[in-house]
Amino acid sequence: MKRRASLTILVIVLMLSLSACGGKTKELYEIPDLSQYKTEYVGDAQNVVNIVSQQDYPKGYCYDSIAIQSETEPYGLTVFLKEEPSASKIEDELQINADTTFDLIGNLGTLEYREADSKELIAAYER
Repeated sequence: MKRRASLTILVIVLMLSLSACGGKTKELYEIPDLSQYKTEYVGDAQNVVNIVSQQDYPKGYCYDSIAIQSETEPYGLTVFLKEEPSASKIEDELQINADTTFDLIGNLGTLEYREADSKELIAAYER
């Protein structure tokens, strides 16, 4: 019984460490297949969350949450990223993430990346 409890604790610790900002250790050539979540509507929250949460972000940043603006056009999306203290400003590096997101969400017109805690704008893009 003691061994089972230790194993359970180990599994929980591993899951928590993999979900942290630095927990993703993918090789550069591994690009997640996000095409299964392609949607025509930014209001399709489940697919939109899958699209933005499973992307690799530049070093020092990781996905935190989203806010969808779908009441009036242009429809928009704000992606909140957690920023590690050593992160540098990476507007140019987020262009790949923005391109992927625009490709997979048909009616997305604007996209912002903001720091999750301070809400400071990191980068903004338009289709």
